[in-house]
Amino acid sequence: MKKTILTVICFVMAALSITASAAGLDTNKQKVLDALTSSFTVDGKVVSLPSDVLTQAENYLKRDDVTITKNQADLIVTEVEDAISIVKDSGVASIAALDARDKSAILENIQNAAEVIDLTVSVDSAKSVITLLDDKGNPVASDEGVIKVTGPDSSALAVIAGAGLALIAGCFVAARKMRLFSK
Repeated sequence: MKKTILTVICFVMAALSITASAAGLDTNKQKVLDALTSSFTVDGKVVSLPSDVLTQAENYLKRDDVTITKNQADLIVTEVEDAISIVKDSGVASIAALDARDKSAILENIQNAAEVIDLTVSVDSAKSVITLLDDKGNPVASDEGVIKVTGPDSSALAVIAGAGLALIAGCFVAARKMRLFSK
């Protein structure tokens, strides 16, 4: 009986240490993300936001300290749809090809959408970079090119391996104390 209980306890501890918590999106956050990930065709070319910008938006929306109400989601989606309409009506498939009036209108849509959830927009005209900042001035998202680290990162593997070894050692010590090993 002792062996069975100890085995069950070890399996439960192991399962709890390995289980990861993945933050999901509620319906309002998902509605905003769906609007941002939408793509459309202009002059035979598919137009959408760059994947790194979408990843930043998704990561921000997954944060626990970010809440979006239905009304806020609707306002943000309206601003996104307005920006899409501007690009469609212009007939060009790249932001660089838009005229100054259209770029200004899209920037206004971005500012209006950001304002709904208390973000501010910082524009660096020299670098042509738009950055969204939270209420503390920390960057939330940016369309600036990101330098990607290449090569393997073994730190997560080391943490998991260490936790697994500690768990096995704990189970071994508990089994010895309960004299489950025969001599």
